[in-house]
Amino acid sequence: MTTMDDWADYTRFRDAFSSVMDRRFYSPEWLDGEVWSGRARIWCTEQSAIIATLKIYPTGAREVHGLVAVGGLDDIVMLIAAAEQWGRSLGCIVAGIDSREGWAKQLRGCGYEVYQTCIRKELA
Repeated sequence: MTTMDDWADYTRFRDAFSSVMDRRFYSPEWLDGEVWSGRARIWCTEQSAIIATLKIYPTGAREVHGLVAVGGLDDIVMLIAAAEQWGRSLGCIVAGIDSREGWAKQLRGCGYEVYQTCIRKELA
């Protein structure tokens, strides 16, 4: 379960998170549940926030997985480093972020590399 401080931080940024989510795939209520249950964790500064979760693969390998970020790039990069440290403390061997191509460019200097690419075709 999340702490009340985590929930208070989350509710401060909830509208911003909601504005950048693709509602065809994720709803704000889904994210509420992930944070409230403790399945996802928030890190924030006064103006920026990220949410990440722990992803466990069939082999047992663990990944700290970034779900959503809002705010200033410098803050977000700092918060990602904090999430990485959290992941290391839980035995994660990788950190991953599924996002737009711009993040791959921005985070390349932080040790992130493109590993896979998702190609999508709209069917509607």
